[in-house]
Amino acid sequence: MGLDDRDYMRDRYRKRQGLDPDGTTWNDKKARRKQSRAAHKKAVPLGSASWVGKTIDMEPGSGGGAWFAAKNRGFDYQKGRFRPAPPLFKPHPLQGLVLLLSAVGILIPAYREAKRAGWFPDRTPEIAFPATGTVTVSNGVNPRSATSRMNVVTDQANAVVQLFKRQTDEHVISVYVHRNDDVTVPVPPGTYRMKIIEGDKWHGTTSYFGPSTTFETVVRPMVFTRQRGSGIDLHRSPAGTLHTSINIKDPTPLD
Repeated sequence: MGLDDRDYMRDRYRKRQGLDPDGTTWNDKKARRKQSRAAHKKAVPLGSASWVGKTIDMEPGSGGGAWFAAKNRGFDYQKGRFRPAPPLFKPHPLQGLVLLLSAVGILIPAYREAKRAGWFPDRTPEIAFPATGTVTVSNGVNPRSATSRMNVVTDQANAVVQLFKRQTDEHVISVYVHRNDDVTVPVPPGTYRMKIIEGDKWHGTTSYFGPSTTFETVVRPMVFTRQRGSGIDLHRSPAGTLHTSINIKDPTPLD
């Protein structure tokens, strides 16, 4: 095919497609391409953009839709956003308080048990603890009046068990018992408030057991009669029936 035949065939093809036989356009790679149909002959300059077809009104309230809608960050937009499903179980605010109280109920007894067992440093020289069954009696108590009995069973700590008059809080008797021991001593009949001092190393009737001293008061009054005595077992257990309250103040010296 010669050049004349090629040009003839090209012009014939353009006429059939409705294109301008003499017009050409350039693509972005600078190569010649066929022009679009004559009805859409208008070319777009490289590096620019224009709206094609119907003009869109960009003014608010005009009824036309904008090509790029303004960002909507209002209530309606937020309402339609994804929200995770609510948890099946919502903890009550008081549950944290319950857990805290439970932890305190466990930690305080554990701390006091470690203290009376001598786990904390004690650099003060130790002196000999009195023999089991030794007593310190108030000057106003007649030994012949001690016609009742008090039994004391100790655990892993040395103990001093004291009786005080319920009305006047006057000291009556203190009983000394070594760790892991059992003793029964005579006491005067009466209704008393019982206090318990326990610890590891003995430092005398003023400092008692030093850093390892624990001091408690039995909640219910202790009753002793001629016919019936009373006792105390210092082995702690959840099933124990002897309820005590912790004394913040140190025990009163016996000197």
